[in-house]
Amino acid sequence: MSQFPITNKAVATMIETMHRQDMVGVQKYGKPLSHLDNYNWLEMFLEEMADGLKYIQCEMERKNDLIKILEAGEEASNPRFYISMALSVLKMEGTSHGKNEANQTEL
Repeated sequence: MSQFPITNKAVATMIETMHRQDMVGVQKYGKPLSHLDNYNWLEMFLEEMADGLKYIQCEMERKNDLIKILEAGEEASNPRFYISMALSVLKMEGTSHGKNEANQTEL
């Protein structure tokens, strides 16, 4: 197993995430997911993948913003300000819609 540490970590993370999502589903719908549920699973998958692609795009843009902040800090007389700003972006956590809106800034 230790031959592929990144794969092992990815699998462990996915298992944790799936279990956490199972609990969210039970809390929201009162029962675990079942193939007998009356859903169009392919349509739901497509919707989830579309959201996932948007999440990746947002993360790529955040990375580019961080690069801009840190590059500005390299040339600034007070680089600590830029380091602090970059750290605050990295530490942002959004757990529900709208909660993170107050933390958004234009670079």
